[in-house]
Amino acid sequence: MAEVIEFTTLPADAAERRVPTEKELVAKDFPPLRNNVIVKAALRQEVPHVPVWVMRQAGRYLPEFMKASEGIDFFTRCRTPEIACQLTLQPLVRYHLDAAIIFSDILVIPQALGLECLMIPGSGPNFPNPIATPADLDRLNPDVDVHQKLGYVFKAITVTRHRLGGHVPLIGFAGAPWTLFAYMIEGKGSKTWEKAKQWLYVHPEESHRLLRIITDATIRYLVGQVHAGAQLLQVFDSWAGSLSRDLFRTFALPCLARIASGVKAALGDKAVPMICFAKGAHWAMKELESTDYDVQGLDETADPTIIRPLLKGRVALQGNLDPATMHASDEVIRQGVAKMMAGFGSTGHIANLGHGMTPTMEPRCVKAFVDAVHAYSTASPVVRIGTRSSVLAMWQTRWALDKLTKSHPGVRFTVVKITSDGDANLALDLDKFGKTGVFTDALEKALLGKEVDILVHSLKDMPSTLKDGTALAAIGPREDPRDVLVFNPKHGGCSSLAELPANAVIGTSSARRRAQLSVLRSDLKFRPVRGNVMTRLRKLDDEAEGYDALCLAAAGLKRLHLDGRISVALSTQESLHAIGQGAIGIQVLSSDTKVFDMCHKAMNDATTELICKAERAFLRNIGGGCSLPIAVRSTLKDGQLALTGLLASMDGSQRSEASMAGAVTTVEEAEALGLELCNKVLEGEGKAILAELRKHQHSV
Repeated sequence: MAEVIEFTTLPADAAERRVPTEKELVAKDFPPLRNNVIVKAALRQEVPHVPVWVMRQAGRYLPEFMKASEGIDFFTRCRTPEIACQLTLQPLVRYHLDAAIIFSDILVIPQALGLECLMIPGSGPNFPNPIATPADLDRLNPDVDVHQKLGYVFKAITVTRHRLGGHVPLIGFAGAPWTLFAYMIEGKGSKTWEKAKQWLYVHPEESHRLLRIITDATIRYLVGQVHAGAQLLQVFDSWAGSLSRDLFRTFALPCLARIASGVKAALGDKAVPMICFAKGAHWAMKELESTDYDVQGLDETADPTIIRPLLKGRVALQGNLDPATMHASDEVIRQGVAKMMAGFGSTGHIANLGHGMTPTMEPRCVKAFVDAVHAYSTASPVVRIGTRSSVLAMWQTRWALDKLTKSHPGVRFTVVKITSDGDANLALDLDKFGKTGVFTDALEKALLGKEVDILVHSLKDMPSTLKDGTALAAIGPREDPRDVLVFNPKHGGCSSLAELPANAVIGTSSARRRAQLSVLRSDLKFRPVRGNVMTRLRKLDDEAEGYDALCLAAAGLKRLHLDGRISVALSTQESLHAIGQGAIGIQVLSSDTKVFDMCHKAMNDATTELICKAERAFLRNIGGGCSLPIAVRSTLKDGQLALTGLLASMDGSQRSEASMAGAVTTVEEAEALGLELCNKVLEGEGKAILAELRKHQHSV
């Protein structure tokens, strides 16, 4: 078990401005480190809590920062070790942070190379004479002595490391070559970086030359920071996301990679963990993961539940609460932290914002953020949510996370992705599996094996009879339960099923949909189509696949904001829907009453529960599953539940349909109505149809 670190702040006098002593200017005999949690997390080791720091934690949102900076030019603050040290330590006096980051700026490298850079109040960085033509590269000093030009940064690091007294590690940093290149060409900040990107196309060789100059100087600079006392390093590529993927891979990525390998090679056994923060370029995470950085930083637009499995734990991750959350109440910040933490897990995560603090944010928001992160330490309760990895399954899981974290802010949730039989075998039609639980068996196995605590399902995928030892803890609000048709773009002029050409090919793997569509049009041809929603839509749009239309659930398309693809919504008179279609089912161990109550309170919708429990009772008593043509139509209004059930042959030529209605206020009454409907559907031809379906099931 990892040791427990006591959360403390620095004493107020630690951040007082005073001239460094001779000892404080010597980079040796530093006090022993008392809190190394962030270093361990960066190396993906076990930690007692998730460490946290904040980009721009020393900044203008702090009154004491503004007071200490009054009347002092920005770069004078950077160049005066006692001032840089004071500003670095101020946040550590206020907050229980797990790291300090030296007060400096990424633009000190262009200054050291020979370009003048000013910081204009209210406007930002300004280069009076930026790089305008390739000839201007000769104005730079590629062999700059970083100790001579940037020795003030090294002194500030050394002094700060002594004054930290081993409280927490000290982070050094530099700007990434592309980001510095952009400022040096543009001459100031920009929304488009048009001039800088134009250089990459018009002067590619000279662009590579400038990037090499910056890269070489940055390597020497970062090595010097470690020798001065920095215990971690971060490289800020603030404008990585402004580049196209090709430009990023051609110009930015090689420089980022060379910095990490070059710094580590130069430091040898003195190397420290390195963090890469390529803002806006999370799509390049696989390439970034192959570099020598120990940690990859994520901005607020990245989804850790997608990136974390992609990287398979080979690097640690940092981030990524939306900085705008820091304008909200403490309670909203805590909820945001809970959702963020659930996406990362507890190992190999450094909590941070998706970018830095801004001057309009309040100091109390940082306290709320830091305290919330620490509340989700590894010693706190961790509830594991199991889910399939499809886009729709992850939407449902994020919905569940949102409800759970808002309802139970003191509990930590983490997401575990599981591959079901249906996901693993996309070539086989659903009715050919010959069993229920095609999409749930693997998840239920993980639940019963106590690998997860909660399962999130599409309710229509759940067998009507659950595995022994499990329970349906909640049913979420139902989205539109109807079936819809999505036409191939070549049929854009069609507005109904009737207008599709003769012998049109409909993509569906559902026996229920085939049986009902065959009644509407006997000439239709059906071909299985498997995969997630996006995969199916791509197959539809590919002329080589030969589909004229797909039949899908409206709920999935609407939840993924793909309802613009819906060509025709089939009425529930034309196509009765699947049992539970459009609803989310939450499954837990029946013995885990605490988690059951937690889920029921956070996610259960009473109206949807009554309707779906009646539908599931109907299906359970028939003894079918999603591989058979069994369907329902249901409404609950003013306490009256109207329920219609359908049992059809595989080709739809034989049907037994019945309807019932009754007053329903409890689950028991709803299930009784479902049972009664089952008996009515099985009267007459129903039993014979079911017998034939059973033969079909056993023959596949």
